[in-house]
Amino acid sequence: MVSVKNFFINLSVEKIFVIIALFFGLMYSLILPPFQSVDETTHFFRAYQITEGHFLATQKDGQTGDYLPKAISTYYEKYIPLIKNVDKKVSLAELKDDLKISVNKKETKFVSFPNTALYSPVCYISHLPGIILGKLLTPKIAVQFYLGRLSNLFIYCLLVFFAIRIIPLYKLSLMVIALMPMSLSLAGAYSSDVIVYGLNFLWLAFIMKIITQKETLHIFKTFIILLLLAFLLSISKSYFLLIPLCFIIPINKFKTFKNYIIIMLSVLISAIIGLMLWSSFIKGISINMNPGIANPMEQISYIISHPVNYAIIIVKTFFIKLPRLIITMIGVLGWQDTKLDFITYILYSLIIYISAVLDNCDFEFLKWQKYIILMTVILGIIITFTSLYIMWSPVTNNIILGLNGKYFIPIILPALLLFKNCNCKYDINKIKPILIIMLILILFSSELSLLHRFYDITPQLYYKI
Repeated sequence: MVSVKNFFINLSVEKIFVIIALFFGLMYSLILPPFQSVDETTHFFRAYQITEGHFLATQKDGQTGDYLPKAISTYYEKYIPLIKNVDKKVSLAELKDDLKISVNKKETKFVSFPNTALYSPVCYISHLPGIILGKLLTPKIAVQFYLGRLSNLFIYCLLVFFAIRIIPLYKLSLMVIALMPMSLSLAGAYSSDVIVYGLNFLWLAFIMKIITQKETLHIFKTFIILLLLAFLLSISKSYFLLIPLCFIIPINKFKTFKNYIIIMLSVLISAIIGLMLWSSFIKGISINMNPGIANPMEQISYIISHPVNYAIIIVKTFFIKLPRLIITMIGVLGWQDTKLDFITYILYSLIIYISAVLDNCDFEFLKWQKYIILMTVILGIIITFTSLYIMWSPVTNNIILGLNGKYFIPIILPALLLFKNCNCKYDINKIKPILIIMLILILFSSELSLLHRFYDITPQLYYKI
């Protein structure tokens, strides 16, 4: 009989990922009540709108959204009392009762979803197959909702599977990052972040493959893949932060300097086109994400006129918010109201560190490549901080509001590349089973946290201090 240790050693990392991700992702999807992930309501509204053939939001009475079946609002309103109310629980009977709510296409209602109205349909391609299948099978909105969740999970697993298979180094690290409770819980819910994560993992994996492979590149194939990924990255939530990583590819990989210039320029142009294309579609939609508090135009003016002060704000925010960023990156589930135990955050940080340090790929980055990686990571952090300062924070505020660790998940692996140790001779297979077992235990613990948060499974143990 094959031992558990040998099973994990012999099975490829990407297959281990799929097994764990599908099992625990399915549990997240089923345990989490409807609309109980951050902004899941507006993500579902936007995804459903796209399946109706409406790619752009409309505005009515100062609200941004669209007309959707009234059953969707009925379904959502049922779960409003549960949002951020840790004393409120849900029962299986209530969930089963949702099957009574059916879509009547003739009955519509205008629903608002301003924070997701600006996202391109690319952000929701992982949800669409499930919702469309649900609409073909039944008018019951609950079935359509859960099939959309499952579709999101399956496509996330597919994207990460190929990213892990392609990447020549840090395979275990990529798996660990993709299996973080935050990453996986978003994959089992409605979120535009899932496509962003998957595409960024693929982008980095493909670049690493180009750099490390010794055989001659297939120039045309490389050209097409880089162009397509750059375009999708820029049009999906305008997340182009890792595009500059393409410049760590050495010129000699493209045979001639001319090939290098053509491909690099084409990649940049593709990213710019993607960014400008969707921006042109939504230019007529004006939204203030934090009305009454933020004023984007005045905030931009302040940043430009006080660059030194703003630099101090960024540095101060980074150090003040760093613990929160780490915690929310690893996982604060539900509507950011379900924390994991403190030891989980320490252990998971340690797992990520160990998986990177013990990577035994003998590839070593040159100094100029490390500088580009470092600048890309720093620039990505600054851009993310700045966008939230503009959209969420009061004008001249001395700290940036709205920061969440999940925004920085795609940046973790590039940051780890800076610490690549090609001198490590430790056999990663010796510790691989231990890391995987720890991952499984942490994910199991996080599932229990959600069960305790949303269901009255142990009422005798529930009390308030």
